[in-house]
Amino acid sequence: MALPVCYMIFFMPVDPRLNRFMAIHGRIRSRFPQIDRDIRGNRRIYLNSAAGTLVVDAAAKAMAEAATWLNSLPGEIYPSEEATKDFHWHIREIAADFLNAGSPDEISFHFSTTQALFNLAVSLRGLFTGQRDLIVTDLDHMANISPWEMVGGKWREGEVKRARIKEPGLLDTEHLLFLVTKNTALIAVPFASNSLGTVVPLQELVAGIKAKAPNCLICVDAVHHAMHGAIDVQKIDCDFLAFSGYKIFGPMLGVLWGRKELLDKMKPYRVETNKNLTPFKYEQGTLNNSALASLGAALQYLLWLDDELNPQDRLKKENRRAKFRRVMNDIACYESEMTGVILDKLSQLESSRVRFYGIVDPKSSSQRDPTFAFEIAGQKPSETKKLFWERQGIQIADGNHYSAVFCRHFRKDSVCRASFAHYNSVEEARAFLATLEELLTE
Repeated sequence: MALPVCYMIFFMPVDPRLNRFMAIHGRIRSRFPQIDRDIRGNRRIYLNSAAGTLVVDAAAKAMAEAATWLNSLPGEIYPSEEATKDFHWHIREIAADFLNAGSPDEISFHFSTTQALFNLAVSLRGLFTGQRDLIVTDLDHMANISPWEMVGGKWREGEVKRARIKEPGLLDTEHLLFLVTKNTALIAVPFASNSLGTVVPLQELVAGIKAKAPNCLICVDAVHHAMHGAIDVQKIDCDFLAFSGYKIFGPMLGVLWGRKELLDKMKPYRVETNKNLTPFKYEQGTLNNSALASLGAALQYLLWLDDELNPQDRLKKENRRAKFRRVMNDIACYESEMTGVILDKLSQLESSRVRFYGIVDPKSSSQRDPTFAFEIAGQKPSETKKLFWERQGIQIADGNHYSAVFCRHFRKDSVCRASFAHYNSVEEARAFLATLEELLTE
């Protein structure tokens, strides 16, 4: 049977990176034990990576090994506690390389990104005294809104301003810059929307903010984008950035980066006996060695993927930072192609029966991550979710996705969301589109 033209793109890629990616896609999928089966052995297509990615095999294995061999606390005498000390530093190093951070001691670990951002907001409490204001955006996950509204606004009586969204689901950067004044203490902004997939032009935006308010701090929520593309905190020129391990093929863990000169000055809540040093003072309680090991293994998986995609460079003495940048750009290239194909098909659907939120122009696929929020007319999102599962074993999400986009901007309690990652195949994209089309014709 002849394939539709929109799908033939996958088999005739122009970019050599796509050729290489597709050639090893089977090996990529083999690294994820739950790629096509759920906990009960049901066949399934996993399209809910925005809520949490599948865990790569090495990350799951590393959890058990760390629990078996590592000491609970780091130290200086016993081999096991020395190993733990070195291990903690190693995970900070690889996380710093992933973000192109200035140094490993700019990295701290937390129970979740939400906890990390609340911790950060409390640590900055002295910043919000007097007539200072903060800016949040309607494009954000609430984890990068509530800490600032609660700590900076309710507790410290700072004025909280909200930057709006404009069509088609873009951050209104002109409005945000209009809100910035010499009294703006901090701006919280997403790297990409966790509900719409819209990518924010951070480098350009941060430059505009700094030109207008040089002393304003900028906190980036990179949770959604971390699995989709390269992150360079030095190039972005932000002050803080956070991401989650469980949304980059690893464990339930929050990772916070901040400029060391700022971290050294800040005052987080800590027990008296904890070291009053960066980054230790930001880590309340004993670190979870199993989660850290899993994070390290998930990031190592990306380095493995780079070797698989670029075997001619395996013997070169390239640093990890260059490899992370290259592999994440390769992932972005593959996902952009998949996004373009999906958007091309969506543009052909009966618009009166389905609404897609966010960027839908196939020519703009590079401006979004492969995350698609939608609703079918006359059908509850929970019913749509159930039908996708019953018809093709496709796992999507429903709800507000902890997103200000829907709970504040669109004022909706629930919409559907299908979110793809680099381990998803063209066949899975075809199954999603075919099932959606089937539901629309009933």
